[in-house]
Amino acid sequence: MGFLKKVFGGAGDNNTPKKSQGSARAEPLSIAKLTELFRYFPLGEKIRYYPEYQKEGALETIVLGYSVNGQFVFSPVDIGCQQDGERDVLRLTVDGQERLVQEVANFSLLIPFNQEDENKRDYGRRAELGPRGPFRRHNTITLLACSTGGTLSHLDTEVNKVLPLTDGIYAGHEVVVLDVLPSSLKLTDQRQHYRLQTELSASLSIRDGETHQCTLLDLSEGSVRLQFAEVTADIMALTEFRRLKLSFNVDVDGKGKAYALDGVMYRKTDNRLVMKLQGIYKDGKVEPLGLVDILDIKASLFQHPATQQALEAQRNS
Repeated sequence: MGFLKKVFGGAGDNNTPKKSQGSARAEPLSIAKLTELFRYFPLGEKIRYYPEYQKEGALETIVLGYSVNGQFVFSPVDIGCQQDGERDVLRLTVDGQERLVQEVANFSLLIPFNQEDENKRDYGRRAELGPRGPFRRHNTITLLACSTGGTLSHLDTEVNKVLPLTDGIYAGHEVVVLDVLPSSLKLTDQRQHYRLQTELSASLSIRDGETHQCTLLDLSEGSVRLQFAEVTADIMALTEFRRLKLSFNVDVDGKGKAYALDGVMYRKTDNRLVMKLQGIYKDGKVEPLGLVDILDIKASLFQHPATQQALEAQRNS
């Protein structure tokens, strides 16, 4: 599948971070294309977000609602796309009354305003965001969602406001109103990078926890998969984004290389764990994990007998 990209609004591809295009839209948003956005960021689904391009500081949140031309929708049954003659329209149900929206002048996602998230960021990231935090008006918030098919969706939004809700099922809570930048939606096949299989002994250290022996099963550009012979209470208690350190030695023909990688817990099932890679330890300090670092690790692993055996088993399966 490789790299998939859907561009909403015909703005073209530009990898340079931009501030909002959404505050000065002159044309209505495409309804047909917005419905695709519903599919990747559905109501009630957990997603991740990070502010001001601080990708390493992604935290978990949830899509509580949509705002269509200022009208809030909190249930997927209350919004949909249908044909009205030859044009696409949005069907909204508000207070039990159905209405058709022919033009969408503005569209926003609503996520909870969670003050506890600030305590999950380190001092440096908090300082970069300033005293008003990540949800200062006009800040860029990038949303991440992963579908069951392995497609990772990236969507840039702009903070409109923080709003207290006074009625409905979320009354008493505050939400962040995020104006979407539909042209920023990018879909990446998570399987685009080759996942190198191996079976190498390693150790996993949990920040504020214990160190556990494990087996490194495979490595890609952004993650590693680990297996534990014994699942302890410490491992069972791991939550998403808990800080981890993975250490292993790659010894080939008497020449060994030691690696220590920094990252977070991403997914855990039974006795296996997926760790998202974020950095590499060099001279005792964590540095960003670069392409050369990943390729160096892959090249070392590729020469190791355990990797060759795993690849041979894969070819024969």
